[in-house]
Amino acid sequence: MNPVRIISLDDADARRASFAAQNQHLDYEIVNAVRGTTIDPQVLSNPNLFADNLEYTKGAFGCALSHLAAWFESIDTQQPVTVAEDDAIFRHDFHAQQQRLLGSLPDDWDIVVWGWNFDSILSLNAMPGISQTVMLFDQQTLRSKTDEFQRSTQAPVLLPLDKCFGTPAYTISPKGAARFVEECFPLKNYVVHFPVLNRSLPNNGIDIAMNRVYAVSNSYACFPPLAITKNEHEISSVQTNSAR
Repeated sequence: MNPVRIISLDDADARRASFAAQNQHLDYEIVNAVRGTTIDPQVLSNPNLFADNLEYTKGAFGCALSHLAAWFESIDTQQPVTVAEDDAIFRHDFHAQQQRLLGSLPDDWDIVVWGWNFDSILSLNAMPGISQTVMLFDQQTLRSKTDEFQRSTQAPVLLPLDKCFGTPAYTISPKGAARFVEECFPLKNYVVHFPVLNRSLPNNGIDIAMNRVYAVSNSYACFPPLAITKNEHEISSVQTNSAR
């Protein structure tokens, strides 16, 4: 596999240093994120990318374009690409487990999500047409157990994915990249229903758009996860209009 692509703003020195300190075992390279405040207005008005009046912050626009660039890289190279954000924390055995799990998949897989936001649900297609399968987590405890998480050796499995929040780390295939480009873009105004939460949430970020694709594609979640994020909203560069 190619090195993990870490999406990070070019001036995010503290985040990059923290990532490097926590992930010394990881084969990765930094990819400069698209800064939302500097996106050309012609790009934002491109109807092939964004609908009018889209409820995205500037940071969310930049995040969406950063992930889109990674998908095009997979399409152009015809190689899977592993994408992570600069607050991701990987298990020490990530590369070995990643290779094993990807090798176990059928050839037509689209995406494998290695981690998600632990302050909400992970919904699986474990029993399609029979029952929804939803997991809940304790994000506060997770934040205090990152060392234990990285040292854990429990063998993960890949489960059919329905919905989850966040994009801390995933691997996308060329076929999957083409599908997500086609079905996510142009990004439009709509709502997505989330089970157990019993809420329909507006498309205000690329992870919401991706949730419309998971259940109708060959998408998988790794459980237990091989990557986590502390998901610290107060330092997010996506949920504000002042960054990315």
